[in-house]
Amino acid sequence: MDVVVTSRGASLGWLRPDGSPLSSLRPWDDHGPGPVWFNEQTQSWIVSGYHAAREVLLGAGWSSDPLAADVSRQALRTAGLEDAPLAQTMLTLDPPDHDRVRGSLRDVFTPHYIASMTDGVEAITSEVIGGVAIGSEFDLMSMIAGPLPISIIAEWLALDPSVAQMMWDETNELVGVLEGSVLPTTQLRPIAGLTALFAEFLSAAAERRVCPGDDLLSLLATDAELELDEVVSNAILLAIAGHETTAKLLGTSMVRLCGGEPGARLIDKLDDVGADAVLDELFRLDGTAQIVVRAAVDRHELSGCTIESGARVIVAIAAANRDPEVFESPHDFRLNRSESHPHVALGYGRHRCLGAALSRLELRIALRQLAARKPELAGPVIWHPSGILRGPKLVPMILTDGGLR
Repeated sequence: MDVVVTSRGASLGWLRPDGSPLSSLRPWDDHGPGPVWFNEQTQSWIVSGYHAAREVLLGAGWSSDPLAADVSRQALRTAGLEDAPLAQTMLTLDPPDHDRVRGSLRDVFTPHYIASMTDGVEAITSEVIGGVAIGSEFDLMSMIAGPLPISIIAEWLALDPSVAQMMWDETNELVGVLEGSVLPTTQLRPIAGLTALFAEFLSAAAERRVCPGDDLLSLLATDAELELDEVVSNAILLAIAGHETTAKLLGTSMVRLCGGEPGARLIDKLDDVGADAVLDELFRLDGTAQIVVRAAVDRHELSGCTIESGARVIVAIAAANRDPEVFESPHDFRLNRSESHPHVALGYGRHRCLGAALSRLELRIALRQLAARKPELAGPVIWHPSGILRGPKLVPMILTDGGLR
């Protein structure tokens, strides 16, 4: 089936599904002179070309540690921080520590293992979506897209409901701190809430280290290779990062699928909204993470540009996924794209998203269950004003069918 939907927009891919710019927070809102260029406002090299992005994400001589970049280090210290939030996570560690920490979870994040969770994810999804009344207007983000992934990861981590609620409440704070270290238009905010969340996780992790259960936090806590603070930091990362990215992607995907006139909408034209080809195109066009930040630890020649050691590089993965040199009609939704150039919405190389299989499973199941209930957009979408994580804040919607046959 060859489904093509045209949606032209700004060259970096920071778009609403109707093709208009998402927000004014992005100082790098054009392609510049080529796939790599220096941006004065962020004092960073911007990498928007697909091949250059993959070279940075895969190649040697690049660090994920924010303190390895002079400009990031200065931004944090200006805000009174000596280190980045959750600095001991696999997100910011380099080898060999990165391999040690990620290795503790590798066996339970394989596609095969995640597939074994299908029945549980189906049940949680049915419970969440089933709580929405048919025929009544509701907000997709607060009623389904937000609660669903937080419920799944909280169940896997075996968290108390109060801790899960705190985790949800502090997500925006963490994103704000991460954004403030990159975007000069954003002020770094206090992290008191994150500190309280860390304390809650620390107590739970200490208990699981002594009396482990059959849950993800216990798996981390009983790994002899990990210090307790590493256990806590990485558990919080899994909880918050997995929730935020999946929730926003589900919201953005539903806006794309349900946009347009009845009968012409993607959700009306697709035989299976959870098919692999559909998911891949949704990730390519609507992936939540817009950028990945790296620091040069060696001198590099990249696409004709010389990048010195200590420089910060912002890999615009949203732009790489719309590189016209790689993707024909890059702003169109197409199901017949070549697999020779896979999207980089989930990263690439050693830091490719550990939770990729879980995110795909959650999205597949949620889209299928929502599609069965004949959803319709019920009002204007309000977008979250984030410069690094794209997604809606409010999606008014109506489910017109019970979905039961």
